[in-house]
Amino acid sequence: MSQLISGTMLRDLLLCERRFGLDLFGELGDRDETSPFVRMLWRDGLAHEDEILSGIAEAATDLRGLDRVDREARTSLAVDHRAPTILGAVLSHDDLIGMPDVMRLTPTGYVALDVKAGSALEGPRGAYKASYLIQVSHYAHLIATTGIGTGDVAGIIDARGDETMYDLHLRFGRDRRSGSERHLDLLAMARDIIVGGRHTRGALSSQCGMCDWRSTCRRELATSDDLTQLAGLGRAIRTTIEPLAPTIADLAKLAPGAIGDGPLPGLGRERLARFAARARLWKEPASQPVAHRPLRLPNNPHSIDFDVEADPMRGIVYLHGFWHERPGCEDEFVHFFAPTIDEEGERQAFALAINHFRRHRSAHWFHYSAYERTAYAGLQRRHPQVCDADEIDEIFAPERCTDLYRIVASDTDWPLSSYGIKSIAKSVGFSWSDLDPSGSNSIEWFDTFARTGDTVLRDRIIRYNADDVLASKHVRRALAELDGTGRIAGFRRPAP
Repeated sequence: MSQLISGTMLRDLLLCERRFGLDLFGELGDRDETSPFVRMLWRDGLAHEDEILSGIAEAATDLRGLDRVDREARTSLAVDHRAPTILGAVLSHDDLIGMPDVMRLTPTGYVALDVKAGSALEGPRGAYKASYLIQVSHYAHLIATTGIGTGDVAGIIDARGDETMYDLHLRFGRDRRSGSERHLDLLAMARDIIVGGRHTRGALSSQCGMCDWRSTCRRELATSDDLTQLAGLGRAIRTTIEPLAPTIADLAKLAPGAIGDGPLPGLGRERLARFAARARLWKEPASQPVAHRPLRLPNNPHSIDFDVEADPMRGIVYLHGFWHERPGCEDEFVHFFAPTIDEEGERQAFALAINHFRRHRSAHWFHYSAYERTAYAGLQRRHPQVCDADEIDEIFAPERCTDLYRIVASDTDWPLSSYGIKSIAKSVGFSWSDLDPSGSNSIEWFDTFARTGDTVLRDRIIRYNADDVLASKHVRRALAELDGTGRIAGFRRPAP
């Protein structure tokens, strides 16, 4: 039997072609253990799907309890009888299979909808979520191919139970292609990979940490000296640079004068030169981080590093952590944990955090990445009684608050594959007390705490947050050392 292509497979192909290839042809023994965070997403996604579908099952033809073969046969019968709503349908045609959560009869035929635990739209302009779009486009394609509908639209039932319909012929993006066209392109690529005509390649990205093939793929990238091992150089930029320099070694040899005046498509000369310098750092075993200009870090005697922890599944910020450093005083960690796991608990913790900012107006505040500002702006909108938007702007004003990541990303280069806080802090000698520290794991810990009330997990999250803000302090001091001496004495590159 030939390999059937599902909407989930095409979603995975959209996110990473190497994952798609390894899922098909990789050795099962080479898989990493699925992360607890991913297992949590599966569990919560299935629970949300069951809750939504159970709410409409009474008035629907519900096929969810049947095996796949029976579901497909019963789907055909339900369609023949013009069932208004079908749950757990199975559609197939040639090498394609689709299992939409909901099929609904409309005047133009059946329309597919999928239940998701996230938002149907993303970004400031409310764009269709790309991974969702590909999946429902696949269902719509099957509906059109089998003649039971037009396949012009498909829907998402989101985390709140609201429906959003995707116009699959709407053209968008720089390439002005529709969802249907993007689906057909991916389908052609999938078929090419399945029959062996197209080799798949990995690319290092922030998503790799949650992939079951992360170790295999990292080894492949290291062996091939792949360009995406350089921080900030993703798959799209790799495609642009490869004709000029296909490996990190080649890019490192690219002299500034060889770059020329004409930029590569989508990549200016200055940025290409920056990647070439980063490649030279990568290839020199004894290399150190470099600062491209004076960093001029604030030198306030009272420094406070801060960080928040959030649960994206429940949509709340539940923990605010602050690390105080003052002359003549022992360092102090202060934190505010939401007393209840709901909006009121979030509000109370937020109010305590804002009062903490107010009490220490004369201090200089440090955080790592733009997330904290985004989180506090969102908290203010949800809880305007705590403070107004102007106060959030005052907290994050440059004269009072510094984003260390912006300094790292714009003014320095490091021989590391990531400029995230974990990578940078570990390279300058900091280590987390938890054996498995990560933002995604902390979300899973909090989810378990929320369901069980296990105070051991609550304490683990607080220790993790304390380590995060202490890591920020270590990075801040390392940057000051780099600024003052041109090197970081304790810098160590991670083992390959």
